Formats: sequence, C-alpha cells, structure tokens
Amino acid sequence: MSSIHANAMKQIEGFLLTSHWQDTRQGCHLVFYGISDSGPFKAIIDNSPPVFFIKRSCQHTFHNGIRRAPVELRNFAQEDVDALYFNTYNSLTETRDRLHRDGATTYESDVRPTDRFLMERFINGGIHLEGQDSQHKNLLVFTNSMLVKSEYSPSFNVFSLDIETSPQGELYSIAYHCYGKNLDARKVFVVGNGPKAHDLDIQYVENEKQLLQAFHQEFLRLDPDILIGWHVVGFDLTVLQERYRQYGFAFNLGRENSVLQIVARKGRNAFASMRGRVVLDGPTVMRAAFYSFENFKLETVAHELLGVGKDIQEDGKNKVAEISRRFHNDKIALARYNLQDCLLVSDIFNKTELIQLLVTRTKISGMLFEQIGRSSAAFDHFYLPLLHRRGFVAPNVTDIRLEGHSAGGYVLEPQAGLHEHVVLLDFRSLYPSIIQTFKLDPLSRICQNSNPLTTPASYRFSRVEHILPAHIERLLAWRAEAKQQNDVNLSQAIKILMNSFYGVMGSSGCRFYHKDLPSAITSTGQWVLQTAMAFLSSQDYTVLYGDTDSLFVTLKKDEACNFNAAGTYLARQVSEHLKKTIDEKFHLESYLEMEYEKYFPKLFLPQMRSGKGGAKKRYAGLYYDSKSQRNELYFVGMEIVRSDWTKLAKRFQYELFERLFNDQDIIPWITTFVDNFRAGVFHDLLVYKKRLRKGIDGYVKSMPPHVKAAKQLLDAGMEVPREIEYVMTLRGPVPAVFDHQDIDYAHYIDKQIRPLADSVLWIFNSSFDDISSGNQLALF
Repeated sequence: MSSIHANAMKQIEGFLLTSHWQDTRQGCHLVFYGISDSGPFKAIIDNSPPVFFIKRSCQHTFHNGIRRAPVELRNFAQEDVDALYFNTYNSLTETRDRLHRDGATTYESDVRPTDRFLMERFINGGIHLEGQDSQHKNLLVFTNSMLVKSEYSPSFNVFSLDIETSPQGELYSIAYHCYGKNLDARKVFVVGNGPKAHDLDIQYVENEKQLLQAFHQEFLRLDPDILIGWHVVGFDLTVLQERYRQYGFAFNLGRENSVLQIVARKGRNAFASMRGRVVLDGPTVMRAAFYSFENFKLETVAHELLGVGKDIQEDGKNKVAEISRRFHNDKIALARYNLQDCLLVSDIFNKTELIQLLVTRTKISGMLFEQIGRSSAAFDHFYLPLLHRRGFVAPNVTDIRLEGHSAGGYVLEPQAGLHEHVVLLDFRSLYPSIIQTFKLDPLSRICQNSNPLTTPASYRFSRVEHILPAHIERLLAWRAEAKQQNDVNLSQAIKILMNSFYGVMGSSGCRFYHKDLPSAITSTGQWVLQTAMAFLSSQDYTVLYGDTDSLFVTLKKDEACNFNAAGTYLARQVSEHLKKTIDEKFHLESYLEMEYEKYFPKLFLPQMRSGKGGAKKRYAGLYYDSKSQRNELYFVGMEIVRSDWTKLAKRFQYELFERLFNDQDIIPWITTFVDNFRAGVFHDLLVYKKRLRKGIDGYVKSMPPHVKAAKQLLDAGMEVPREIEYVMTLRGPVPAVFDHQDIDYAHYIDKQIRPLADSVLWIFNSSFDDISSGNQLALF
C-alpha cells in the first residue's frame, strides 16, 4: 500500500530550509524543503528550465532540447543577447563549457537554477505555497505549485546533540535535547547496564551498534528541523559518520532518508548538510554573529552568557580520564554530564537568539541558512532580478579580472599622548551613505553618460540610472524602525548586509566588479573625512585622530561641562556643512550623517613602537557611559583586546591605564607588580594561546613556540586542538596541561610587561630600563 496520499488544493505559509536540483528523464527538477505550521514540506518545480544568455551575434548552432529565444536584454557593452533554455542542468554545463572552449562568451551561466528561481520571485526565505499536495509519511509534497514571497516567521523543532567517547573514539553515550513548539524532550542512550534515575531518561543498550540504532530511530521519530551542537560537525557528527560506516549503516539523517554529508574546507571549519534539515555549529554561528570570547570552548561561553559551566571542568588527559571513569563506574553521572552539554548549547542558542538572527538574515538577504555569509551571492540575489528589469544581463564571475586595488580609508596620524575632554564623532554607515549620495552602483557606472555626475575624485556615474541607492534607502529606513522597536536581530542583520556592499563590489568574486566602484567609494570617503576635518579646524577645534569614518575631537574648555550637548552640536554642524557643500559642488542631496558617538574625559593615543609618530588604530580611553553614568575603561587595538597576549599582560595593561586615568602613581606600582609576579602571584595568568594554521608537519622552515608545544602533545599521544595553549619555561614552550613550574620570568618581563610599560612611561620622560637601572627593579 502506497504511503503517498493525494489531497485537494491547499495553501500554506512556509519558510525554506534547503534547496537543490536534480536532473531526471523528465528534465531538471528544483527541490525546496521547508517548514510550515502544517509541518515540514517539499516543493518540486519541474517547469522552470535552466537558462543562460549569449550574444545575439553568436553563430553557434544548438541541438534539439536547447531552445534559443530572443529577449529584450543587453550585456554591459550594450550588445543584444538571446536566452538559451535547457531541459537539464547537465546540458547547460556541457553547452557552456563547449562555448567557452570555442571562445564564445556566456552570461549568468554560473547562476544556480534554484537561486535564479527564488531571486526572480523576490523570495527571501518566507513563501506562500498554493497547490495540490500529497502526503508522504509526515512530509507535505507539492509539485509545480504557486510559490510567491511571504513574510512568514517560522518556529522550529531544534535537536541539540552531544556524544561522549573513549580515548579511542568508541561511543560511550549519545544525549539529545529536542525542543520546539509544544515539545521538550531529552534523553541519554548509554552503552552497558546501569541504574535508573528518577529525574533522567536513560536508555541502556548492549553495545555500540545498538546505541547507533536507538539514536537513529529516535532522531527520525522526532523529525527535527535544525540540529545544533558545540563543534558538532568537527567532532560529534564526524565520529558518528565513522561509526555508522564501520557498522555498514547509511548516515541518512536528512529528510526522506537523505544522507548527511560532511565537507572539509581548506583553512575553514568542516561543513555539514542534508536535505530538509539544517546543521548549526555553535562556535561557527556565534563568530558569524560577531560574538567574541576569550575562547570558544563551551565551558567559557556558558560561564560568560549563562553564569554556569560544565560538570567536568578539567581539560586534556584529566577530562578524558574522568569521562572514562564515569562510564565504567558511574553511568548516571556520565549521562548527566552528557545531557548537560546539550542543555547548555540549547540555552546559549536561546539566550542569544542565534536562530532568530539567522531567520532575520535570510529575510533580509534571501540567503537560506546554509548560504548565509555568502556576500556576493546575497548581492546577486537582490541585484540581478532588478538589473534584468532594467534591460541588462551580467557576466559570469570567472570573466571578472581584478584591476589593482582601491585606496583605503583616510587615516590622520594620531597626536600621541594623553588628552582630556575628547569626543568621538562617527559617520553613520559611511560607505552605504556615500553610495546613496553619489549614486554609486554597477548600473550607474554602465549608464554613466545618462545625466552624468562626477565624484570628488572625478569618477563618472549616472544621476538617474541606478539600483543600489534606493535599496540602501529602504534598508536604512528599515533599520531605523528596527532600532526604534528595539529589534536587535533585524538591526544587526541589516547592518551586516549593508556593510558587505562595498567589499562585494571591490572583490573579483563579484560579477559586478569594476575598479571604478570601490575606488569611487573610498576616494569619496577620504574627501568626506578631510572636508569634515577642515571644517572643524576652521571652527578652532583640534582633531587628534581620524580613521576612515570617525574623528576624535578635543572640546573647547567651556564645552567640557556639557559634553553631550557639545558633541551632538558638533556632529550636526558637520552634517549640515557637508550637506551644503555637496549641494553646491555636485548638485546632489547628501545622505551623510555625522553622529556623536562617545565622550572620553581622558584619551590616550600611543606612539608607534619605533617612537616615530602616533600608532594608528590603537587607543585607550576613560569612556563616559551615559546609561550607567559612570566612567569605564575602553580599549581599541591594544594588547588587552588581542588574543595573542597573555592574561598577565592584559591585567598589567588594564591596571596601568586605570592608574594613569585616575592620576595615581605608576612607577612604584610597576615595581610592586613585577615583584609580585616573580613571587608567583600571577602564575595562573601566563598561558599563551595561538591557533595552528596548518598541520604540524607543515611547519618546516621554522617552528614557532605554539607548534613546538603542539608537537609535545602529539608525541605524548594526546589530542592536538586547533588552538594551542602553552607556557614559556626555562625549557622553552611547554603545553599548559603539562607541568610548568620552571617559569621563564625574564621572558614574561621582557615580552609581556616591558613593552606595555614603555608605551605609557614615555609621557613621563621615563622607560622600563630607567626604572631597572635605578635599582627600583631587580629583574635579572
């Protein structure tokens, strides 16, 4: 008896999760999986043939099954083009490659058919689906139904996964926490026999094979939309994939028994995909959302975000030994530990609203979950269909050639030293605002002779033919509304997308690249900053430092007592001056807006290490927080915010500036700090952390300290993590998990304390060596 049942016409609102295409005897089928209030669905489209474009002058002939049709479109050289329609995607790629071998040019032959289908309908994740459906088990299946855009907001069933293994990679247990609308299930599968727990659902199985079978059945029964975990791709799923293979099981965790595939990517984390479900790895998703922690261990992130940590806090051999001990002697404790990791990951995802942020980014960019972060693809998604409606087709990405590099943002050399009563003025979304003001976009460049304008650096664009400026205007208005409604996810998603436009148009990976686009943007940015600086100078203000889109300005003496009003007034004056200047010189409306960002009662701009001039992109300040109405230390580019300096250095630098900004003695304190260090007070702050950029064997010409430490781990038969933690001893670098009582004090004083002390002592006409030679420190 068939498990497929046909139903009457149906309408649903849904959200797309994954997409793919497949060639069949009937042609190319586009397949979309998604989730709706009626459950998961699958939409099949077999009447949207793959297509690309060629010049109308192209004399090639094409076999049956390829349809050539004239269209009212042109390439960027204003030449007419025809469309080629194909029965299968394989036929498209074969024809494209043959044309390229013959020297013919194709257009948009690298656009994926599923992407083209969605972008031409302006579908950004949410869809309205209308048609006759059939039921295939718990999946609604639609074929050639009407798909149109929708603002549907989904709710997901989320499956948090964690496994525990022996040192040899054998599975001890598998735990999950599955939650969603009216769903909260949690369970642990454990190999062996053991006692029950009244507050814990434990299922014991005889062996590893039965463990995999029990997990697999449970996963398919719960039928989640999203699988989450912590390093879930690089560890949990990779181990499971290998154990499945060992027992001859298909790793078919996707919908409709499709296989979960893990793809290794050079220089990047591995990627997992399956049809109808999405895999989200906690650290990867958090980095993409611009979260920053001391490290991305689950213990660290959970402590900072949730205020709780893991049950087993040891690292390295001690952690492995404790897990093995629990498996053999205390299976309930192992199960609790296993499940707790699942719950911590669930709580982190929920507290940070990571999934909601991804939904919002999809709605803003059109990129489905697995494609989020593909900036060039996101640009294509909104720009290509609008370009077609203006009568143009775009080139293939492989036909783009990078023509030099555009100049960067303008940077004014800092006036090194300690300053008082400084305001930070910042241009709101500078590059998007420049694009909006000067009509800078690919179509405007192509049509530059249509009512032309000239930028400050003499690049020509059209005043009337453009797409991107109006899109930015919509996004800025949308973001302003999001901020007003305190919708952090929407505001963040729009900011990420807008900030990508300049980088995309300046990249050879973008089909719209032309050297004039990034050059026009950055050169105009330089002009804007210099114009703002000149205006402030004409008003007798001192500009201490400027970088790309921001200026540090010293307030006048009579303004310091009302710094917020003074900063706001200054920002408004700069905006009005630019508005007037741009109107007079270019006859354009200015969308540039300078904002008052921060007030620093005290600001320190360091020297370069050479002592010649101020150091760029680095400063420390005493920042006034208007919310708490307190002064707080604020660091940019300094060692305290860099991951390659030890906690010893960070503590030293923080306390150093705390004393500097509060007018406390520094030199006696440095003496005391070093004495305490040599007495062992800061022994828990000496760990260096650095990531391996390649395998240990790849370091041939030189072996940096972290690689030497990694090799010691390898020689000891221990796991070598991507980020190596080590301590400098009299024996050289040693892994932090090894014994390291013989600390190399001279190394830490010379490399971690001396340079930080000297970065400040120069303003007192002193140095670390002066203190040492004055017998205030007996260092060596």
